[in-house]
Amino acid sequence: MDRRCPACSARLDQQAETCPQCGATLAGGGTNQATEAGAVDQAVRNTAVAAHLSTFAELIVPFGSVIGPLAVWLTRRHRDPFIDNAGREALNFGISIAIYGSLLLVAALLLVGIPFLIVGVVAWVVLASLAAAKASQGQAYRYPLTMRLIR
Repeated sequence: MDRRCPACSARLDQQAETCPQCGATLAGGGTNQATEAGAVDQAVRNTAVAAHLSTFAELIVPFGSVIGPLAVWLTRRHRDPFIDNAGREALNFGISIAIYGSLLLVAALLLVGIPFLIVGVVAWVVLASLAAAKASQGQAYRYPLTMRLIR
């Protein structure tokens, strides 16, 4: 049976007590104590939701997709491991969105990347909304195609 960390989906040894990738403390049954359903406090879940939704700050401030999650993560990461993981994941997603968006904007200016830019914006909205919904349920979420620069 393949055992995985519920916080970051890394493969685990059967005897592992902590995840080697994200550092999450695992219960004896292989579940993460901080991310079990109902085990995460409402205030913690709300902060994690704010971290994921703060990527939409890009709509108001240039590079807001990086600044918003960075502000939430730096100010709240020490309060709970769930906030730390969600904030780090949202920050990595924001950095990736900024890089991908810049490349797609250049391609759109050349008129070849307009469809890709539209798909990128739709994916950004859907993925950030999905991550916020998962965080509100107390579940960890890993964004696909995200460069994990902050570990």
